[in-house]
Amino acid sequence: MSEQQQGVTITEKAAAQVQKMLQGRGTPDAAVRIGVGTSGCSGFSYKLEYADQLEEGDMVYEAHGVRVVVDSKSLLYMAGTQMDYVTENFKSGFTFTNPKETSRCGCGESFKV
Repeated sequence: MSEQQQGVTITEKAAAQVQKMLQGRGTPDAAVRIGVGTSGCSGFSYKLEYADQLEEGDMVYEAHGVRVVVDSKSLLYMAGTQMDYVTENFKSGFTFTNPKETSRCGCGESFKV
């Protein structure tokens, strides 16, 4: 299994947006936590929040000057996922490309593995 399949990666665009958010919050040395929660019509959805401190079982991934934290339970559903940031005509935000996804709901807010 490759290193990318085992962990979570973050693109340069996503890292730049995370840095901007952390600096705006006044905590440039903090990390962001991404995870999976149960919600939506397909069962799971991605969560994104600030991580001021690590918790037991957290995995930390660093790229482009930022740290991303994933708890071990979420990593079961997210191994190999790439976090990106996209800007479109009327919408911008973080996106997740997850090789474990088998389908997404019609609104794109939740997924199945």
